[in-house]
Amino acid sequence: MLVDEADDLSAHLGAWDSLAVAAGRPFCAPGWMLSWWRAARGERTRLRVILIFEDDRLVGVGPFFANLTVGLIELRLLGAGFSHRIGVLAEAGAQERIAPALSSALAAQSPASVVFEGIDAGDPWPELVAAHWPGRRRPLRRTDGELQAPTIGLDGDYEAWLARRDRRFRKEARRLERRLEEEHVTRRMACDEQAIDALLTLHHARWSERGGSNVGEDARATLLAAAAELPSERLLVSLLEGPRGPVSAELVLRAGDAAAFWGGGFDPDWAQYGPGMQTMLFALEVLARTGVATADLGGGAHSYKRRLADETTTLLWRTVFPRGWRYPLIRLRLAPKHARLSARGAFRRMPRRWQSRLEELRRSRKSSHV
Repeated sequence: MLVDEADDLSAHLGAWDSLAVAAGRPFCAPGWMLSWWRAARGERTRLRVILIFEDDRLVGVGPFFANLTVGLIELRLLGAGFSHRIGVLAEAGAQERIAPALSSALAAQSPASVVFEGIDAGDPWPELVAAHWPGRRRPLRRTDGELQAPTIGLDGDYEAWLARRDRRFRKEARRLERRLEEEHVTRRMACDEQAIDALLTLHHARWSERGGSNVGEDARATLLAAAAELPSERLLVSLLEGPRGPVSAELVLRAGDAAAFWGGGFDPDWAQYGPGMQTMLFALEVLARTGVATADLGGGAHSYKRRLADETTTLLWRTVFPRGWRYPLIRLRLAPKHARLSARGAFRRMPRRWQSRLEELRRSRKSSHV
C-alpha cells in the first residue's frame, strides 16, 4: 500500500510507532519522521510511504519521499539529513518475507535511485531491495560515505556504566558537577517550547565559532511538532539553567529501551565548567532510571563522545541504482553530492592535528570574506 498524503496515514500511526519501539529506532517513529516532513519538505518533493500488511496487520514500513529533479525521481528516507539510523522498519523475522513487496512498490515509482542515508552498517535493506528488484537486471549499489557513531551500553544502571569510565573521568565529572551547583545551576528534563528554543539558541551559539551549524530554520517547527506528537517521555531536552538563563541543552529521543541523542549546545561563556558533558551525563542518569539499555550518541566520533562510549559503530550512506537509461543521468546529477561525501570522509580519516589546521584555515578564509 502506497500512501502519498500524510493525513491518510492517521489510521496506521499506532502500528507504525509500535514497529519503531520494538526495533529500538527513535528517529523512525512517525511522530518524528512526519513532523520533519511537514516542516522541512521541499517544493519538489512528494510523500511515498509504503505500508506492508499481513492479515490486516502492519508488518513493514518503507518511510520514503520522492525528490523530483530534471525528470528524475530520487527516493530518500524521511528525515534524511536531519537524523541518523533511519530506515525501513519490519516486524521481527519479517524482513525477507516483505522484501519482495517493498522492492516492487519502490520499483513502481520508476526511480533513478533509492538512497539510504545515515543507516546502520548492519542494515540489510540496500541488499534486500537490490536482490528483490523486479526484472532481470539487478540494481547497482554504491556506498557513498561512512561515519563513526559511538554508542553506550547503559543496561538501566547509570552507576555501573559510570564505574566503567576511567577514574580521572569520574573525578573530573563530579568536580564540575559541584562547581555548577556552586554557581546555582539547576538541572531538569523538559519537552516544552521554552526548552526547545533554549536548545536551538545554545546550539547555534556553540557552532557560530566553528563555522556555523547545518541545522536550518525548519528545525524549530520540526521539534515543536514532534514534541506534540510523541509522548512526553519519548522526546526530552536535558537542560542546565543558571541564574541568568539556559547554560546547556541536549535533545534525546527514546523508543523502547533505546535512546538517541539528536544534538545540543552550550553557552561558550560556561565552557570552563564542561556544561555539554554534564548535560549528557544528567540525561544518561535519567534514561537509566527509566530502563534504557542503549544510548546512541549520534554520528561523529568526537573526543567527548569517545570518553562516554562503550562501542563505536558505523553509519553508512548507500545508494541503489536501478539499471536503465536513467542511470548515467542520475550518476551525473549526484556527482557533486558524492564528491562532497568523499571529501568529508577523507577529512575524517585525517590525523586530528591536520583536521584542526584545516578548520582554522576554513574559518580564517570565511571571516576574511565577511
